[in-house]
Amino acid sequence: MEFKKMIIILSVAAVVIITCLFGVSYAYYSLTNASTSFETTVSGDDVAVVYAQSEYVNITTGIPITEDQVPTKAGISKFSALAGANLTGYQVAIEVALVDISLDPALQTTDFKIQLLQDNSVVKTITGADIANNSSIILKDMSTINVGTTYNFELRVWIQETGVSQNELMGKSFTGRVEISSSMKK
Repeated sequence: MEFKKMIIILSVAAVVIITCLFGVSYAYYSLTNASTSFETTVSGDDVAVVYAQSEYVNITTGIPITEDQVPTKAGISKFSALAGANLTGYQVAIEVALVDISLDPALQTTDFKIQLLQDNSVVKTITGADIANNSSIILKDMSTINVGTTYNFELRVWIQETGVSQNELMGKSFTGRVEISSSMKK
């Protein structure tokens, strides 16, 4: 009789364990593939981003430059964003960030500058001191754009000439990746 009780208890325990495992795996699957019922995307379409060079910014700093030399001598990365006609009827917003930042400690100073321009207008200027302890920083806050309009961006990186010795800043490296996030809603 003891043997039969043991078999029954083990069988019930096995069924309970297997049922729990199925429940846990289904809950995990549901959580990792969760979605909302909000209509915020259009069948996989998104804002088209075109990088003239690359989304990666890799700069080894050279000599310090003056403000008037920035447009021609700064490290420049150009890219554009377009919400195509397939997004007509949607409100589209984008955010521009610099992520995966690696900054030489010597460049954690106000003499090291990063500037984002949108259609030749300055959006934001930051310094090495602003990103000293951040691995990412938002350069353009989430804001709406017009569908069908191409927005041209330029990211400039340089050492600002201050009139004092800045030899310790030259030959240092800065890397990051430009990331454009978009959000859409009807």
